[in-house]
Amino acid sequence: MENEQKEIGKYIKAKKRVDQIKDFYFHLIKFAMITILILLFKGLVLKIFIEKGVEDENILQWMEWNMLLIPIIWGLVLVVIGLRLFVFKANILKIWEEEQIKKYLEND
Repeated sequence: MENEQKEIGKYIKAKKRVDQIKDFYFHLIKFAMITILILLFKGLVLKIFIEKGVEDENILQWMEWNMLLIPIIWGLVLVVIGLRLFVFKANILKIWEEEQIKKYLEND
């Protein structure tokens, strides 16, 4: 019975890990597609605003920087998530959480 519970616990942890990796890859694909679209249409968007009468150079520069910063910031967030997911697997909070669970299970 106890062995079966350990196997179920291992399965649940493995399933959670696979779901996290799968979600990361889907997020990475969405990032790549949206970044490509932003970079492809950046010039077109700026051209449309210029044609509509926006002549303030500051606004156009602000828009251009925003179109560049979105993929940069998003990419940095993905790097941090990827590092946490693939490099720093032993999370200090998870270890602490497991120790606390064991402690409370022993006390009860």
